[in-house]
Amino acid sequence: MSYKVKLKKGSKGKNVKTLKTYLNILVQPSPNLKVNQTFDQPTHEAVIKFETQEGFDKADGIVDAKTWAAMGKRLGHTVWLIDELTHIPGWILNLATRGPIIDGPLDINREVFFSMYMEEYGALNVTQLWGLEKLLDFIDRDPEIKDVRWAAYMLATVKHECADTWQPIEEFGKGAGRPYGAAVTVTGSDGKSYTNTYYGRGYVQLTWKDNYSKMSNNLSLGDELLIRPQGALEAETAYKIMSYGMRNGSFTGKKLSDFITGTTADYKNARKIINGLDQWERIKGYAEKLEAMLKASLENK
Repeated sequence: MSYKVKLKKGSKGKNVKTLKTYLNILVQPSPNLKVNQTFDQPTHEAVIKFETQEGFDKADGIVDAKTWAAMGKRLGHTVWLIDELTHIPGWILNLATRGPIIDGPLDINREVFFSMYMEEYGALNVTQLWGLEKLLDFIDRDPEIKDVRWAAYMLATVKHECADTWQPIEEFGKGAGRPYGAAVTVTGSDGKSYTNTYYGRGYVQLTWKDNYSKMSNNLSLGDELLIRPQGALEAETAYKIMSYGMRNGSFTGKKLSDFITGTTADYKNARKIINGLDQWERIKGYAEKLEAMLKASLENK
């Protein structure tokens, strides 16, 4: 099965034929494209019209996961009634018919997801691949993540905050020149003294002694993060910090459900969960594409 999502002028194959069938239905007035396997100039122009019609920030005539998702959203379940699409790939059907809420684990098909991700963003090295695989595992097992859009925004946040490493990282500069960058001596529940610096660590930057202590308690870790803050760099713990914090407003008082709920997915203001509106456009773009990739990758239930 082909998972080639990104199509542009010159592309060929069955997915181009499917695309042209969609465009003939969705673009008004219909471009009446000849339904074959060649992405020609009229198809390019029809894609631009569709993107413009859908209010895309950039109408470039290139079809990616976001474009497929927009088409699926418009078609909805009527896709089943279109004879030409009887045998379309499952990942396209997912984009056309799946809602954002999943009853149970997301269960992400790795072959589909990684194929789409690397086509969009380029090849991953071994470390990046391992890191992103681990994050998908954590999301799959997280009973609190049932909304594909929450998962997409979490991944978009990590992609940005961790500079595409897909690994928990230390804050650049390790808090130098900042109040939380000064060493602090604390007493653990074992009665011993520990001198630590509570600069940012993790998939999202957990800072300040009190925040390490509160998060440690919230995750039922006792005083583990207080006496050993480097634990926030361990992948599983870093994920728990991010998931709990983004769902409960631990970082800024804002949480995922404030911006992503029901039919609303406010990927712009969701940035306030972590850091005001800093770099919101970049992260919103990531989230939109990752949402489509995740939805396309969901296993059938």
